Amino acid sequence: MKISVALAATAGFLAVTPSLAGGRPTACYEPVQAPALYSTVAEDVLVRPGGVVYDVVPARYGYATREVLVEPEQITSERIPAEYTTVARQVLLQREQVIRRSAPPVYRTVVETVMIEPARETWEWRVIKGKRVYCRIVLPARYGTRERTIVEPGESWDEVVPAEYGVEYVQVMLAPERYRQHVIPARYETVREQVVIEPEQTIAREIPAQYETRHRTVKVREERAGWRQVHLRGSC
Repeated sequence: MKISVALAATAGFLAVTPSLAGGRPTACYEPVQAPALYSTVAEDVLVRPGGVVYDVVPARYGYATREVLVEPEQITSERIPAEYTTVARQVLLQREQVIRRSAPPVYRTVVETVMIEPARETWEWRVIKGKRVYCRIVLPARYGTRERTIVEPGESWDEVVPAEYGVEYVQVMLAPERYRQHVIPARYETVREQVVIEPEQTIAREIPAQYETRHRTVKVREERAGWRQVHLRGSC
């Protein structure tokens, strides 16, 4: 608030009461009335308060195209049976064998000369040419015969019996059972639809407060009484 005050002062106004003195007066006063003092005041008065106003900007729309799924992708399966064929193959009927063979021992009788008594020396008395003498005599070895059985051990050997094979016919799988997949692609269509280009917006706008200068009179000083000095020629 702006206030300007103009004061009007009364010249020589004293708000005192003169003293009474006996004898010749030295100063003279007269009563006076001081009127009330007023002033014009200028002040800013709020006419309209400020605030915030919200402006709504409507949304903007347009058109756009997009693809929509009409039929999803499908997968079908086709069964393909297994494939077989008949083949001949060699099979083992009997494994190879190793058989141990042996011949019985052979017995035979042999006659052999054996020493019955070995050669030796001895001393004996003899009469040689009518004269009895003591002589050293060499006796030859004595031999005889005897029979003895000789055993010749039998022979042994390994006899290999080869394996025996045959032919059998079997069914073999060429290809196993399987499934073949067929993909049916999805089907789309293009549609045109309304879309929001810019969404609705709310914009805040500030409105300043509005003031107005007004003038009014205000009392600055109350009315009051007082004394004013006066000069009287020849007296005071």
